[in-house]
Amino acid sequence: MRRIVLTLALVLCLTGNALADNLLVAAGAGYKKLVTDLAAAFEKQSGVKTELSFGNMGQVATQAKAGGVIDVIVGEKGFLDTMGLAFSGTAPIGKGILVVAWPKGKTLAAPADVAKPEVKRLAMPDPQKAIYGKAATQYLEKAGLTKAVADKLLVVATVPQVTTYVVSGEVDAGFVNRTDVMTLGDKIGGYLEVDPALYAPIEIVAQPLADAPHAAAAGKFAAFLATDAAKAIAVKNGM
Repeated sequence: MRRIVLTLALVLCLTGNALADNLLVAAGAGYKKLVTDLAAAFEKQSGVKTELSFGNMGQVATQAKAGGVIDVIVGEKGFLDTMGLAFSGTAPIGKGILVVAWPKGKTLAAPADVAKPEVKRLAMPDPQKAIYGKAATQYLEKAGLTKAVADKLLVVATVPQVTTYVVSGEVDAGFVNRTDVMTLGDKIGGYLEVDPALYAPIEIVAQPLADAPHAAAAGKFAAFLATDAAKAIAVKNGM
């Protein structure tokens, strides 16, 4: 009997350790490649099994408020601060860059060209749910282009949806983040960075939830983001 008890205790101990060595990171869909690369490097370094969840930030917020699942959220700090969630800390990742991209066969000489008649459909992420939609709205307002593009705007949920429309040629231009398009090469016609003075700074961070089910692993992930390896991955992904 004593042997059985000891065996069960060992199994429970090992199971507890396995559960402790898990992590769920949720992020905006526009940072899928960045977060996937960071998670892979973290998992290799730490041995912590890291699972990922992507969507627009409204979806991420809903999932996080349900509780008991998400450990860390990656997104724009200002947006995260409006979610009504409690976080245990903040780990900087980098600065987000707004760009305007266009499909093959098109050419823009400047971001303001989105107002020209030849740009008949202009896509952007939902400014209520995606920080790059908010940034695009700020740019259009400060550049005095809001009225000129009003009738051509196609608003979708996420940055990757905009990119998909650009790649397929279903729109003539689209506002996205540099991370999402910088590796597309000849799948698109090109992209230009928008003057950062014309939209609020985009600070991309990782924030562990205060009630993270795997708090220790979340802390390890936050600490990893301060390493040279993580910073190099951020730079490689356009941060």
